[in-house]
Parts: sequence; structure tokens; C-alpha cells
Amino acid sequence: MRKIKDFIKDKKINLKRLEEFSFKLINNSYYYHTFLLKNQFKMIVKINLDNSIFAEIIDTETNEPYVLHLLEMKRSGYSEKVYKAYSQILEKIQKECFEDEIFKANYTKEIITYVKNKYGDELEFLWEKSPKNAVIRRKSSNKWYAVILTISKRKLNLDSDEIIEVINLHNITEEIKKLIDYKKYFPAYHMSKKHWCTICLDGTVELKKIYRMIDISYELAK
Repeated sequence: MRKIKDFIKDKKINLKRLEEFSFKLINNSYYYHTFLLKNQFKMIVKINLDNSIFAEIIDTETNEPYVLHLLEMKRSGYSEKVYKAYSQILEKIQKECFEDEIFKANYTKEIITYVKNKYGDELEFLWEKSPKNAVIRRKSSNKWYAVILTISKRKLNLDSDEIIEVINLHNITEEIKKLIDYKKYFPAYHMSKKHWCTICLDGTVELKKIYRMIDISYELAK
């Protein structure tokens, strides 16, 4: 059985869509209610601004919470029907009120916005086995000029298992040699180390410098 948090895994709220879906803002949380199985149950969904979601089902005859749909081992044919109706509502909310948010780091989000606004390019997720890795390509040449990856710091020979987001950017070989210091700039992870370098998107290198390097990489992708 899918847990409620799984319905919005790697998703972010679209507040405008919440309101269009008839969610109401009450005390900094959004509430929505609907009825299930010919009004036998009332379903209340609460979404907080921190992206957490809660749902409750009330038996309209007794006005008591109904929980059997959550007990997978004890679900009968009837509670299975309740669970199915409950899941359909959550899936509809997920589809209509949330957007994909694969990458979490603020730097990554800023970079995605920068690329979209300046070049009109979007992320492409090419690898089914690596859903948290994406490329950005130049439309005129169809060549990649940025690759955003989710990896362990240990992949960069750093002494940590922390999972971070990084960007691979193209540059001329002479400049790559000057940049690589194993602190701010690293040999490209999983790409040509002569023509690409890796930067951690954790504040190690300031955004303005990364933007300039994206522009260089874009030009080299002609």
C-alpha cells in the first residue's frame, strides 16, 4: 500500500492550482473535502506549506474517523473499496496540484530558472535507471551544455557519503586544467575530463560564476 507521503514524493505544491482545485487556506494550511462512496464517507485533505500532506476519512453516519482502509492486512472487500476511492482522490490532487521537483538544492533551482529564462531550455531526464539526473541541451545544435546529477560526495573523492547535486559544464581544455582544484572544481564525473568539469551546487562556488560558466558552455555547444 502506498503511504500518503509517497503520493507527493519529488513533487512541490502549486498554490494557484490548489485554489483552482477548491482547497481553502485556513491558518497557513490548505484544506479540501469531498465525499466518497455515495456520501458514506467524508474525506478531508490538509496540505501544509512545507509540502507535507495529511488525509482523514470520516464515517458520515457515526461522525467517527475511519481507518480500516489504512490497515493493509485487515482490508476486506469493503475497506478495499474505500482505499481505492481514497487513493483516486490523492492521485487526482497529485496530478492537478503538484509539479515535479526532482532537485532540492536552492542553487539547482536557481540554475534551472536561469537556463529557462535566458535560453528557453528545459531539463531532459534521459535515464530510467537514474531518474535524478538530467541534461540540458542547446536547441540549435542538439548538443548538451549542462548535466545536473545527484551523487555521493565520495564519487568526487571527498571523504563523505552525503548525497549532493552537482553540475557538469563544458569548457576549453586549458581552462579546465586551471580550474580543477578538488575543492571547488572537480574532474567531470562520468564525462570527458578534458572538456568538462563538475561543480557542487552547495554554495561552494557562487551562482554568478556558475552562470558565467553556463554561458561559456552554451557557446561551446554550437
